[in-house]
Amino acid sequence: MASWFGIDFGTTNSAAVSLTGTDTDTITLIPYGDDEGRPMPSVVAVNRKTGEIIVGREAKDNRNSLVQTHEYFTSIKTIINSDKIWTIDKKEYTAENIAAEIFKRLKKRIEGDGNNQIDEAVVAVPVGFSAEKKRHLRNAASEAGISIKMFVSEPTAAFCSNYEHLKECKTVAVFDWGGGTLDVVILEIENGFIKELSSENLPFAGDDIDEKLAKKVHKNFMQNKQISVSFDELEETAKDRLLMECERAKRELETEDIASVKIFKYGDFGSLSESIDYNYFSLLIEKDIEKAENCLKKAIEESGKSKIEIDRILCVGGSSKLRPIREKLTEIYGEDAVFYPKSVMWDIAKGAAYISVNQGNYSLNKPLGIVLSDNSFFPIIQKGQRLPCKENIFYFGTVNDIKSANIILTDSENESEREFTKNFILPLCGYYDESIILKCFIDENFVFRMKIQSSKMPDDTGIVWTYDKLKISYRL
Repeated sequence: MASWFGIDFGTTNSAAVSLTGTDTDTITLIPYGDDEGRPMPSVVAVNRKTGEIIVGREAKDNRNSLVQTHEYFTSIKTIINSDKIWTIDKKEYTAENIAAEIFKRLKKRIEGDGNNQIDEAVVAVPVGFSAEKKRHLRNAASEAGISIKMFVSEPTAAFCSNYEHLKECKTVAVFDWGGGTLDVVILEIENGFIKELSSENLPFAGDDIDEKLAKKVHKNFMQNKQISVSFDELEETAKDRLLMECERAKRELETEDIASVKIFKYGDFGSLSESIDYNYFSLLIEKDIEKAENCLKKAIEESGKSKIEIDRILCVGGSSKLRPIREKLTEIYGEDAVFYPKSVMWDIAKGAAYISVNQGNYSLNKPLGIVLSDNSFFPIIQKGQRLPCKENIFYFGTVNDIKSANIILTDSENESEREFTKNFILPLCGYYDESIILKCFIDENFVFRMKIQSSKMPDDTGIVWTYDKLKISYRL
């Protein structure tokens, strides 16, 4: 029996999926989340007196009672590289330690029945997730006993999860709108390779919409009561209860025309009851829907493709199911172009599991090289190089008496196709037998690392440079 695991470590929810079996005929896809069969909320509560830790659905559903006695952590992925330290019950916690608790709970869920064991996994992260954040997330997983084999972008994982429905497409826009952010990526599929042509990000998503609706309901309630208390002045229990009710109403409006928000005891102000019709909700978030659509439009423009060249828009993430955005995308791109998977909750983790089976299928989409003195391009890492890769070492000659060298690093032989050009001035001794040593490799987090130094100077001198915006392709 063998298993390959994919993990979607999300801002709002986290999930794991395994492909488990003895051969290709017996492989079974198994999702792991919470006891309700849904992805597990990325929420951690730590008791201030006892140090007891509560994770997931229990922590989210009991927030009102827990915030009084526990340190409460949400959206920990957004601050995974924070230096902040929380001291709870005489024990220090970093963001890494809190993230580790989420990994531990997923691991416990997977190994709970004794039939499966997770030691390593592919983890999906947002587009633009920095190398520093990847390092901290890798440390958090390691603390939980899980080795991260590699990272995959969430849009690429979503595409791989739905490949059977999209395999005839040449250009796909992945519209990933979850609880924390909107990520849009334009993918090109050519000869079995997935290339990320462009990406755009919007730091506004489902959690922000919940708060926007909650503040509006609160304002209406206070006006009817003729009381002047702002939403921010509310006690935490009343505020959280209203946010939960508004989140539920938001989901109800995906299919219904009217949803209600009801709270029996809203702080010290009595009971709250308000009906929200779909048109009212749609107008409330009209500008936000417009921003989301513009984010997609900008990504398409930056990819060099036209609207008509986009074969499908793959919509994933809970917020992508909101009826206003569904209607907007259908109106602009056509009903046949907008695709919603059936298992949108598990798609990213499932795609990461598929990629786990085919680990090592990432390659460099554009070469990296230096411009020589005759203006020719010399590649130091070739296009198509499998990633990550081992260190390459190059030696370049110098001219006598020259005290410095201008090193020009770029990513294409043709100037018009270059996406970056970086100049380095390297001090030299001017000796006749002096050479320039260039060492470079791409690490497990897909960060290009380079060191340039003179052969006549100590090893701790020279220029060290990193670059984490590589153009990468994935082979299906």
